Amino acid sequence: MQKLLVLLTLLSQHGCGKPIVSQRIVGGADSAPGEWPWQVSIQLEDFPECGGSLITNSWVLTAAHCFTQSMNVSEYTVYLGAHQLSGLQQSGVVARGIKGIIIHPDFTEEGSSGDIALVELENPVDFTSSILPVCLPSASVNLPAGTLCWATGWGAFKDGVPLDNPKTLQEVQLALIDNKNCESMYQASLGYNPKLKLIKDDMMCAGYKEGKRDTCQGDSGGPLVCSLNGASVQMGIISWGFGCAEPSHPGVYTRVQYYLPWIQKYVASLPNNNGLKSVHLVDKISKTSPNNSSHSDILFDPNHMESGNVTGNGTVPKMQFLVGNGAHSNLWSMANSMLILLGLVLRL
Repeated sequence: MQKLLVLLTLLSQHGCGKPIVSQRIVGGADSAPGEWPWQVSIQLEDFPECGGSLITNSWVLTAAHCFTQSMNVSEYTVYLGAHQLSGLQQSGVVARGIKGIIIHPDFTEEGSSGDIALVELENPVDFTSSILPVCLPSASVNLPAGTLCWATGWGAFKDGVPLDNPKTLQEVQLALIDNKNCESMYQASLGYNPKLKLIKDDMMCAGYKEGKRDTCQGDSGGPLVCSLNGASVQMGIISWGFGCAEPSHPGVYTRVQYYLPWIQKYVASLPNNNGLKSVHLVDKISKTSPNNSSHSDILFDPNHMESGNVTGNGTVPKMQFLVGNGAHSNLWSMANSMLILLGLVLRL
């Protein structure tokens, strides 16, 4: 009973987006236990399919393309509080079945708009030091390009190379890239017709022009979180990319803010078990002077991608189409790919 009271006190002080355990391996890829307590693993018939994030005690936010193989809720299990996928039987790890899956109606295929889904757990979870909800941003939060954020997941260590046992949750720090520059990088490197817009308004990009750091296959559906006022706020959902950590191919994420009205349609005021009525922040960050922001916890990379800093060689790109396994989608749709190739040939 005393342990429960201590935990409830901690939860009341922390709220969403504030892990009770908060330590990071500097320069490393392994996360610390309890560092990302909203991270979940969504498994299809005991195979890790996707990541996701806990937003209340009953709801998980993830990517729509995670469910292209099956919409049968009985085939899925959500694991919460896990740090290593090889240790899902350890104390502190909670397994839940799925009550329902809600796919956004705009989603049509991998790489399309609407790559967002809500998963309702069969039974609510109790919050612990390793199971806590992440915050969602209000529509007014505006982070400048170059803001450093974190993506997490159990996906491939690099393109086509699965994470080694014990499959420890990985973390990577990435800089936000504005959509115009992200589109420019992809267009210059792939050579498609500029009229074919790949980076839609409901998407956002994070990474580096030189590549080297990125999410990869198996990370899909997981969160991209940024620090605001001492809390981790989920700005993006890992969605798709061209390869993993390749130059001029930053990761593309579903923009959570774009879909706030849709999320609230099903998860009304985003309540949680520690008495908070809302998990929304209302701060607005200046685009023009990120280093002078009053929010001291916002990290900024002055070397982020600038406009006009990419070139293309005009060659036909080598494309990989990875199908299945809930990948950080180099899951390019065949329709999009054909349009790109036609654009190269016809210059539409």
